[in-house]
Amino acid sequence: MHQIGDIVDGYCPRCRLNTYQIVSATDGREVFSATCRTCRNTFQWRPELSMDELRENQVKKLKTMVRKRLKDQSAPSIITFASRKAKGAGEGGDLAMPLRAFREMMGRDPDLVPPIVGPQALMQAARAEQERAAAEAAAVGLIPASQGDAPGARWQRLTATLSARDGRPYNATRKYKPGDVLLHKSHGLGIVESIVHDNAAMVLFRDTQAVLEMGAPPRPLDR
Repeated sequence: MHQIGDIVDGYCPRCRLNTYQIVSATDGREVFSATCRTCRNTFQWRPELSMDELRENQVKKLKTMVRKRLKDQSAPSIITFASRKAKGAGEGGDLAMPLRAFREMMGRDPDLVPPIVGPQALMQAARAEQERAAAEAAAVGLIPASQGDAPGARWQRLTATLSARDGRPYNATRKYKPGDVLLHKSHGLGIVESIVHDNAAMVLFRDTQAVLEMGAPPRPLDR
């Protein structure tokens, strides 16, 4: 049973994360709308997303950003060049000069073919961002530079000398940093691997990795 003012878990389309939310409309059984405690936006309530769904949303966001940047460029588009080539432009004819001018204008070698941005390149960019976050964690001694082992094996190694006494119960209002140890009611003992942004941390558990909310405004009862 739910009532207005209850705290529930849900997916925030603005934060693009699973967050704590305040029920703003309900019939007692279903939650119709909720207010995110992180961004304070009110929207139709959605259940939490899995890690795979969250990653897919991040890839979609990255694709949208790339498309917008390509659209905002004042230089002639690569698609225009490809279309002209399909219509029969020769290697040394009408197509060669615009390509060369494009490369010179962008400050690149005019003899190189402009790069094509596709799904594989976007996934590589997302993977590079994950590797960058892992490198930052490795710099503070949290994880080794090699990421060849599975999350479960990494958790075993990082928690070999830890116990439940070393962790504090997870609280979304607290701020965390790489290396902090916490206890989650569902996942158990976890260790913070990286900070996703000001209000979210990537935490490694025995069976999974999860993005957890942090730095959220305190509940009225917590004040």
